[in-house]
Amino acid sequence: MGDELEGYVMTVSGEPDDPGIAQAVTKRPTVEISKIYVRAKAHGGGVAQELMDVAVDDARSHGARSVWLGVNQQNLRANSFYERNGFLVVGERRFEVGDSLEEDFVREKIF
Repeated sequence: MGDELEGYVMTVSGEPDDPGIAQAVTKRPTVEISKIYVRAKAHGGGVAQELMDVAVDDARSHGARSVWLGVNQQNLRANSFYERNGFLVVGERRFEVGDSLEEDFVREKIF
């Protein structure tokens, strides 16, 4: 893979904007793992775990007591990964993308 970007993670500090998520996520302060993506050809190579570890360690080092994320309920691979990393389902969120209704699990990992 050389010098190619293999993936990235984006976190957001602060109170969740959605009232349902704010109620479901129990520990404060919290950090949202907003995005974690790995290039398809890098799947299975440990990149996602490295990104997750960096995001969690960074949140913890800045005083967060939890991290949370939303993940599509049908994404079995991602849900399995988050379960292995200690993220529990604490709620659900629904939102529209165009004409499609998307359904996510809200998952939280408490430190």
